[in-house]
Amino acid sequence: MKYIECSTMAGKNFKYPYEFSDHALKKYFLLIGERQGFLRLEKKNLVTAISGGGDSVALLWLFKKFYDGEIIAAHVNHKIRGQDSDLDAEFVRELAFSWNIKFYECAVNVLDEKFSGESLETAARRIRYRELERIALENNSSGILLGHNRDDLAETVLFNLFRGSGIRGAVGIPETNSIGDIKIFRPLIDLRRNFLRELLRVRGISWREDNSNLDTAYTRNFIRLELLPLIENKINSRVIDHVADFAKDITDFRAFDEERGHELLRAVMLDSDDENILRLDRKKLRTFKARDINLIIRELGRNLNIKTLSRDRLNELTGLIIKNDRFIFQWCGCFTIEGTGGFITCKKF
Repeated sequence: MKYIECSTMAGKNFKYPYEFSDHALKKYFLLIGERQGFLRLEKKNLVTAISGGGDSVALLWLFKKFYDGEIIAAHVNHKIRGQDSDLDAEFVRELAFSWNIKFYECAVNVLDEKFSGESLETAARRIRYRELERIALENNSSGILLGHNRDDLAETVLFNLFRGSGIRGAVGIPETNSIGDIKIFRPLIDLRRNFLRELLRVRGISWREDNSNLDTAYTRNFIRLELLPLIENKINSRVIDHVADFAKDITDFRAFDEERGHELLRAVMLDSDDENILRLDRKKLRTFKARDINLIIRELGRNLNIKTLSRDRLNELTGLIIKNDRFIFQWCGCFTIEGTGGFITCKKF
């Protein structure tokens, strides 16, 4: 194994494996920064989400070490695990203080804010993103950093495929996306979970493990702790890398589909004086193949910012459009799609 000399702030010299050296890590940081764009932002002010786990601690350390702008550590205490949640908050607060990093924290009760029928995990994620956006806006930040890694990406791809999300779910976790006007970056997306923890070990940095991550009653934990290790042992030891690479290929296909859907929707959209009503030219729509109509419907959903239809309901709506019959289709709670002889009308009420 190749080693390189690294100096600590105390002036002592240690030998790190090359992949954990300042040189190798800075090289990765600059490459991912250019690719994702966070090094080219006009405002050098980024919010770093930190839970106290190994991934988020490694993320905060990397930006403390190599980023030339301001970073703000932000912690959302979900109050789900009682005293352990409070200890996580205490840990990250002390870590940020010891590293001289500006720190924000907020406490929310996910159980009180969870919607009816919403899973605890989904509610926690929704509320966490809301609070991170608030902190970013209050600090005039141009982006939020999240600690998703390569293992998270592969696990999400499999989880989405198993629940029937199809090609779009196979994208897994995007490298970048947005909450409103705030850009989200995932700088660790090419790094393995074990690599990040070993980085912290060799650097002498502590982190906290969430014991709930060991409960295989949760589907994601089962995929992580039982299914993927079985595949690695019995089928292919590089399954994580292969699934992650597959997700990148699918990302390109999805981008092409979304661009085509955008162009097709523009071609069939009609003018409307009411902002709560969108009209499409049904006659023109019916000249397209079913797959293209699917793309138009998906683009329509993105434009309206409403829940994506399942594959079965998407195909059902496409079938209704292709026929020449009148119909009313309930998309979600406040949107309906109505079909008449010449028009497809989407109404918000």
